[in-house]
Amino acid sequence: MKRALFILLVTLVACTPRLPPHATSADAERANVALTELQTGRTMLIKKCGGCHRPPKPVEHTAAEWPRSLDEMSTRSNLDGEQRRLIQLYLVSLSR
Repeated sequence: MKRALFILLVTLVACTPRLPPHATSADAERANVALTELQTGRTMLIKKCGGCHRPPKPVEHTAAEWPRSLDEMSTRSNLDGEQRRLIQLYLVSLSR
């Protein structure tokens, strides 16, 4: 019984989607932006991108690469200008 429970737990953890990291006050200070903007950008990223695929993590691209990636996906995900700005701000600020 313990073994079956352990296997179930490992399976659930392995199948749980990995969400992008939360922005911290240090991230906001380093990027010279409001923490609330980074938090809102993360929330929109999860909501708008996560509907079709795993939401990307900021470290998957460099700061210079994110705008082009967003250009490709903005139309498909029906992002308005403010949504795109906040998502880009989050991704660029926390990128590698």
